Parts: sequence; structure tokens; C-alpha cells
Amino acid sequence: MDLPVYLTKLQQLDQIESVATEVSCDLELAALCRREFAKPDGGKALLFKQLKGSKLPVVANLFGSELRAAQMLHSRSFVEIEGKVKRWMQAGQGTAEQRLNSNVAARKRVDSLHTNLQQADHPDAQSLPAIRSWSGETGRYLTLALTVTQHPDTGQCNLGLYRAQILGEDRIALNFAPGSGAAQHLQVVAERNEVLPVALFLGSDPALLWSAAAPLPASCDEFTFTTALFNRSFSFTQCHSQNLQVPADAEIVIEGQIDPRQTCVEGPFGNHTGSYVTRQDCPVLQVTGIQQKPQAVMPLTVVGPPPSENIFLAQANQILIREMLKIDYPQILDLQMPIETIFHATSLLKVRSLNQKDNRELIDNLWKSSPLRRAKIIILLDEDIELKSFAHCWWRTINQFDSGKLYQDSGRIAIDATGVDPASLVKEDQQTIDLLKQRRSEYKL
Repeated sequence: MDLPVYLTKLQQLDQIESVATEVSCDLELAALCRREFAKPDGGKALLFKQLKGSKLPVVANLFGSELRAAQMLHSRSFVEIEGKVKRWMQAGQGTAEQRLNSNVAARKRVDSLHTNLQQADHPDAQSLPAIRSWSGETGRYLTLALTVTQHPDTGQCNLGLYRAQILGEDRIALNFAPGSGAAQHLQVVAERNEVLPVALFLGSDPALLWSAAAPLPASCDEFTFTTALFNRSFSFTQCHSQNLQVPADAEIVIEGQIDPRQTCVEGPFGNHTGSYVTRQDCPVLQVTGIQQKPQAVMPLTVVGPPPSENIFLAQANQILIREMLKIDYPQILDLQMPIETIFHATSLLKVRSLNQKDNRELIDNLWKSSPLRRAKIIILLDEDIELKSFAHCWWRTINQFDSGKLYQDSGRIAIDATGVDPASLVKEDQQTIDLLKQRRSEYKL
């Protein structure tokens, strides 16, 4: 499913609205998107047909509701997505990482040189409808450009979703975090005094946006992961100026290379934390070519403090993380990452009753090498707690708080709020419950 097919599906579901009025990429477009997403149902995807200073249309708020996010992941609902992930993970053997890799390895990519992409005679990144979302930002950003890099020795491909600030017609600040797949590849070429080939693409199957942001192990190829989980195949085409392949159905492709010795100041950027962030040593992509379809449409998302549409990608991440943790740590029964903390900060875990020593060991292992190693707060809770109620979880945590079961490490906090004796819980007795059922019609309530 490429981007035009996805947009057609949204049209059939009455989930996309066209904006024919000319709109500016400087603050105006982002402000409109924020107001649309803030509607009770997440609003609709917005197709902006006329943008000041650009010939390309832009589509935004693509996954700003559960319905659209599910469609993006080749499903009808998050319940269906959860079922797919569970069945797929349970079909393998070994650790979560081993199952991911074995399941992915069972399918092959389909390679092709056919594509509708056309090479620009004079590539100019500044002509792309990148946006400035907040008044404190000093540059325009591509927010849904997927980054392809490759390990120079193993050929292992990495697909990442990183913010990209337009610096000039042939320079882009590409902010991939230390430890990411792209950063690891850059480190290898840096040690050899070489440059890293890079390709950015916008469009193709929207499910790749989730796969690129999902907490997959470094050994797991995002393209083949998407192929295996959603039973889809990809055709690839060779870049013109770099030795990389990109999906043949991409809308726009930006080719270039990064010299590890060249960095720049990136930002300020209005982050999901509600604050502007800046990076002093951001890698710089030297653009060597730009390709696009004749009728290309560019996707984007608006980043910033809540409400923001990326919470639905995070919900899909939560499904995958939950199944990975339940395989590697059988004592974990459930996981919730509350929307109130925008998923990045707090992880609530329902665990089987264990002693304090075992719970501490679990926390240490989660911090050491799990998808929750970057979680700022981890809270362990007993089996009787309903994790979907953040208020209920917080109530139990406060009432069970014990400084001896509070753990800290590298700015992270974990609280073991387990240990409540089920026999001591205050709850209605069954006899009273049955009585109320019998006399329900008498109360006239």
C-alpha cells in the first residue's frame, strides 16, 4: 500500500479533507493541523493543495485517530493490530529478539528497478514544503522523512525516523540520536575517515513510519519486519547518486552523504516535551540528488506538546513492547504507558507477586537491556490493579509507597508498589452484590 492508496482509503472512510485555500508552511499550516487534531475524534487528515512557495501538495494528520492509525497499519482497529502482533510473536521461539529476527528472516524482499521517480535537474531542498511549526523555531523541518543507511561491512540496512532541518538547497541537518542505527553506521565510517551514504524518502507504505519508530533490535531490518507482520512486499529502486536502495513507490527521495567531521547547530525545535531543543553537533547531510513522482504528495506531522497525533504511533509501539516483555519476563502480565505522560516517561507494569529482591532484579534487567531502558519512571503493581486507569495506578502507588522500594539509576526512577495482601483489600461482599441485583427494580434508580 503506497501513500496514494492509503489516501484513497481515507477518502472512502470520509477521513480526509482537502484545503484548496493557499496556506503558508510558516506557522499557519501547523496551527491548522493542531486545531484539527484537537477535535474530539482527532479530526481528519488534511490535504493542503496550495502552499506558498512550493508546487507540491502536503498531507498531514495522517494517523491522528485510532481509525486512521489502524488503517495505516493494514488493520481495522488496534484490537486487530494487537492480535496480529501476538500471533506473530507467539509463532517463534526463544527471546523476543530471536523471535523477531527469525520471523523476519522467513520472508524476502522483492527487488525491482522500476519506478516513477524523476531526477531533478537542479536539486534544491529549499523548494520542498518543509514546515516551521512554532514561532521559536528558526528553520523549516521535514518531519516524516524516513532515513535509510547501511552498514558498510555487513550490508545491514537501518530505517529511522529523524527530524531533518533544511539548512540550504544542498544541506540538511539530520538529527539521529547517539546509539541509533544511523549513528552506529556513521561511527563505522568515521573510524575509516570515510563518508556515509544516506537516502531520505517521503511516502511509500505508511506502515513504515511505525516500523522506523518501533523499538526493534538493531539486528532487525525494518522493511522485512513490515513485510512479515503485515504480509506485504516491497519493490526497491537504486538511488542515482548513492549506493542505496529505496522503495520504488516513494513520493520523494533525497540522496546525499554525511561527512562525520562536519556538524552544525540544529534547532531550536519545538519538541513533544513542550520545550525547544537544540543540538550542537548535529550531522549534516550534503544533498547529491532529489527525485520525485510527477504528481508527488509530501506527508508531514506536527510535533510539539500534547495533543499531538504521534500518540497513536506510540500506542502501536506499546502493543509491540508489551508482547516483547511478556516473552522475556514471564512475571510481567501487562504493560501500559499512559497518554498523560505522552508514553515516553512512565511505564506501568502489572506483575505476578514476587518478593522484593526478585522485583529489584526485574527492574535492573529492564533498565539494562529492554525496550524500557529509557523509561524515566517504572512502576510495578499487583495483579488486582487495572492499568488502564492511571488514577487507580497512582492511588495504589502513593498508598504503597516505601522509600526502601524506591530505586534510582542514571536519572531514572522505579517504584515497587506491589505487596498488597489480597485478603486485606476493601471491597464489597458478594452477598450485598447479589442483594442489589435481586432488588434492582425496587430501587427505581
